[in-house]
Amino acid sequence: MKLEISQLVGLAAAAGFTGDDLTTAVSVALAESGGDPNAYNPEVAAHAPVGYGSFGLWQIYLKAHPEFQGQNLFDPAQNAAAAFSVYSNAGSSFRPWSTFGNKMYLSHVDAVNSVIAAQQTDVVATDSGGDGGSGSSGDAGGFTPSGTDMVGLAIAGAVALWAAFRIFG
Repeated sequence: MKLEISQLVGLAAAAGFTGDDLTTAVSVALAESGGDPNAYNPEVAAHAPVGYGSFGLWQIYLKAHPEFQGQNLFDPAQNAAAAFSVYSNAGSSFRPWSTFGNKMYLSHVDAVNSVIAAQQTDVVATDSGGDGGSGSSGDAGGFTPSGTDMVGLAIAGAVALWAAFRIFG
């Protein structure tokens, strides 16, 4: 079963990807696995030992990343977390993925950006539902703000509160 782009966006955001890197991460996953969490490439051409191929959505290459041995890399959340770790350890870079280097991920960028934009529009539309800001159904269109989104909202609220105290004493 292949995951929808919106599901991949949620997984990548929960793992820690943000901004343009969120788009790139999801595009890389689509280029690497087609969105199939059970994708496996034995990496025969790379002479990987049996069982040390590339696993899951982000095709985590176990030969290059033995630190993930014993983890269930077919689990979408664990694979996303491993992908974020690989990305972070590479200096916040997608260089470890071949589909980034050969630019195959670029064929997915527009579709991913469209889904992200639609999710953001759904949140805005739901929040401005005319019933005091809670939305008409309480459903945010399937979009759940990440921890980063919540931190941003908290900072914005703190700044607004600080400004109000500065202006009104």
